[in-house]
Amino acid sequence: MITHPKFTALLLLQLCTVSIVHALSEEHIKAAYLERFAMFIQWPQPIEKYNVCIYEDKGFANVLEKSRPSNLFNNRPLNVIPLSSGTSAETLGTCHILYYRGSKPNQNTAILNHLQNKHVLVISDDADDAKKGGMLSFYLQNNSYRFIINQRNLTNANLSASYKLLNFGTVVDPVGK
Repeated sequence: MITHPKFTALLLLQLCTVSIVHALSEEHIKAAYLERFAMFIQWPQPIEKYNVCIYEDKGFANVLEKSRPSNLFNNRPLNVIPLSSGTSAETLGTCHILYYRGSKPNQNTAILNHLQNKHVLVISDDADDAKKGGMLSFYLQNNSYRFIINQRNLTNANLSASYKLLNFGTVVDPVGK
């Protein structure tokens, strides 16, 4: 079968557009999840302005910032802080939420050790990270997002999760057991 070159180019353009829209949709879904998680976590002190730190992913930091036209996050002002490897401990300590994509065991171990017992909600998109020291991990499985909660790590950071969040996620290392 012979196809016309313009038809082939149009088909290729449509396939690329679908891929871009799908990627944008995934980023927006993840941004919405971050906000939803924040709605069901209680910090020791009321938060006046959320500092949401995004580690090694400036693209997602931009999506998160632009996905909030009102610049509100959980009804509070939002400050998105892109981070990179070598970020100072002082900067990490200013985060209310730290999100990192993909498990980077060597880098993440140092970050997780530093943030242990701090009031920073650590979220990743790798299912194993909640077992390694993270607090919340959400990931795509069978076209549906799932999440794992490490309740002990939340408690160690003096954060508490609503029973609603605990009921909908998979809890590992529960407190009191």
